[in-house]
Amino acid sequence: MKPPLPDRLVMLALAATLMIVFCLIFSLRLASQQGKEPALQWREAPEPTSGSLQI
Repeated sequence: MKPPLPDRLVMLALAATLMIVFCLIFSLRLASQQGKEPALQWREAPEPTSGSLQI
């Protein structure tokens, strides 16, 4: 039977895994936002019509 891994090595492996996951999440999120325009754009309110419905 193999001896168990030291606690320090297990903690280091967990920390490295979390860092890799966070780096992937932020790099993919930033790459997807580069080609987009701002989501919210303010516009002036349209002029009110004469009250009749236009089809």
